[in-house]
Amino acid sequence: MFYRNMKNINDLIGKNNIIYVTNDPERSLGIEKIVDNFHTLCIDDSYILNFLNHYYSLKKINPNINIFRNSNKLLQQEKVKQYLENLDNKSFMFFKIAPNLEITLKNELILNTQSILNRKYENKITVSEIFKDIVPPTIMINLNNYSYRDISNKLGDQFVIQFSRGQSGNTTFFINNNDEFEDIKREYPLRIAKAVKKIEGEYYTVNGIITKDSILIGNLSKQITGIKGLTNYKGGSVGNDWITNLSIKEKEQFIIKMKYIGEKMRSDGYIGMFGADFVFDSENIFLIEINARENASIPTYSKIQIEQGIMPFKLIHILEFLKIRYSLDEKKINNVIYDDYNFRQIIIRNTRNHSIQPKNIFNGIYSKNLEKIKDGYDIDYLSNNQYLILTSLGEINTNLEIAKIQSREKITDIIINAVLKSL
Repeated sequence: MFYRNMKNINDLIGKNNIIYVTNDPERSLGIEKIVDNFHTLCIDDSYILNFLNHYYSLKKINPNINIFRNSNKLLQQEKVKQYLENLDNKSFMFFKIAPNLEITLKNELILNTQSILNRKYENKITVSEIFKDIVPPTIMINLNNYSYRDISNKLGDQFVIQFSRGQSGNTTFFINNNDEFEDIKREYPLRIAKAVKKIEGEYYTVNGIITKDSILIGNLSKQITGIKGLTNYKGGSVGNDWITNLSIKEKEQFIIKMKYIGEKMRSDGYIGMFGADFVFDSENIFLIEINARENASIPTYSKIQIEQGIMPFKLIHILEFLKIRYSLDEKKINNVIYDDYNFRQIIIRNTRNHSIQPKNIFNGIYSKNLEKIKDGYDIDYLSNNQYLILTSLGEINTNLEIAKIQSREKITDIIINAVLKSL
């Protein structure tokens, strides 16, 4: 199996030190057990840090520091600079690249595609223009110049308004009538947006990676969205289910779409991990948006790939940017999309309009009665009928993650509500 061949992986990486820079150390996870020289440089303190070999946490080292949420500012801290000075052959990796990071690290190797490409393909309006042949019926609008009737005459009585950028569904609005449209119009009168025909169906996420030689596609996961109590937004993502129950023929449609998207991005110079969200109405698959970076599910999905004996996309991504030659079975990787994987995760977000601090902390493996069984921080520790629960420490801002529940079983409302009530 792939994960047993760790020596060869570290022979490939050699003396390169990979530094993953992030607010939350959970973002860095996925390959930390198989790459010896993998470092997590983070802002937050976290239970996860107890299991990592190489890390620097600003909050853990300096508990009284006035905390901020900015990777570029993290790199400016004197103690962080001292930590980095002790490392040779450094390369830096981010969940999401930005121009200021490229300026700060202009003399260093960055393991991300350029920010200009990230912004181009993460812009929901631009993506609808580039991929207009595979998105739902869409019109570009200035909200101040359109009425509900103007849009409904073209898209139907129910449609979706989206702005160019957003996080976890906070700029996606489901419109069902004139009053709802006028509310959005009053709040954002001068905004350019896209109005999209509402498609009734299931939402899916697909992870992929673009290499210099190929487009690699991972398993499908059903996107869990809009659960009241877990998010304030109807389109807000609150989890994934890797059991899709789709047929081979249906999954082949996703492969065609992902290859089409990947080839177009690669022709523009894009290399590395990417993801796409789709809606499937049982007949047609429509592109909703692209993540021109690693998906938020990659830390968990990397563990799934390793468990399947597949080289994880996160490792392939690093090897590509380090320009290290490697071999893989492209057919084996792409064929896994036909398999379902018995794994699920639920994310609980702060739905208040102010920051909160959890009343109770869950960290480790728990029974269905929420009795702690053992310590552990990823799916490697999970058996059947067990739940991995991780809670964020400190103050949690609006719409950010309070806790995550992962399991090899269905995560029932009883479990979710019990954790939610306790938090």
